[in-house]
Amino acid sequence: PRADPKMHGWFFDTHRRVFAHALKRDVKVILELGSWYGASTEYLAQKAPPGTKVYAVDFWDNRFIVQDQGDHYHDGGTKEGSKVMRMLDRHDLYETFLANLWPYRDTVVPLRMSTLDGVQWLKDRNIVPDVIYIDADHHYEAAKQDIRHSLLAFPDALCVGDDYGNYEGVKNAVLECAQEFKKTVHIDQNHCWAYMRINSDTGSNVTPRPKGGFAGLLKGFKKKDKKKKDKGAGAADGGGGGGGAGSGGGSGGSSG
Repeated sequence: PRADPKMHGWFFDTHRRVFAHALKRDVKVILELGSWYGASTEYLAQKAPPGTKVYAVDFWDNRFIVQDQGDHYHDGGTKEGSKVMRMLDRHDLYETFLANLWPYRDTVVPLRMSTLDGVQWLKDRNIVPDVIYIDADHHYEAAKQDIRHSLLAFPDALCVGDDYGNYEGVKNAVLECAQEFKKTVHIDQNHCWAYMRINSDTGSNVTPRPKGGFAGLLKGFKKKDKKKKDKGAGAADGGGGGGGAGSGGGSGGSSG
């Protein structure tokens, strides 16, 4: 590594409590989406069973964080936000991550790419993660993409994530995907979440249901059916415009 170690991150007791249950599974592969300077990556490398591989996905791009994620990392000019900005100015994310995780270089595999590309990279190589830790872009669309893409690619993987109560977009993404994929969500201290049921004094289990019960679900299906019919009618009339742009390739990290 071309940098000195300098660890920083947001990994607390709420995460340790949830991972104490998540890592009880037969874990051989962990996928981490969003790694920052490696605090969570280090924990996973330390606590995972011997022989486990941890694939860490992130852009590790200081400029991207400042310019594209500034609304989440500046923290409105708070003391913590100023500290983060100073760190980014002085410590290159990627080189510092490598230095921090160098003792675990036989366990951790850094993948410098977007989160969606990282999920696809594993799928293309038939590498199936047992646990996926999602802590990258906290904006609603990006967070939902990360969760959906992970579950579509690896339906048997256990998804764990961060910042449930810190960002409304994350909360909505977690609950909507739980409803879509029929998952129960455990939420520890309104912070760390996981798609599993855990009996805990510090958390609660939630199984999202369609609003309005069966009537609400039926209404949703009718709306979808109407959209399909409208789309078909549009195609018959000449096809309309050329459609919108693609998804943009997912989020680039970082949080960890």
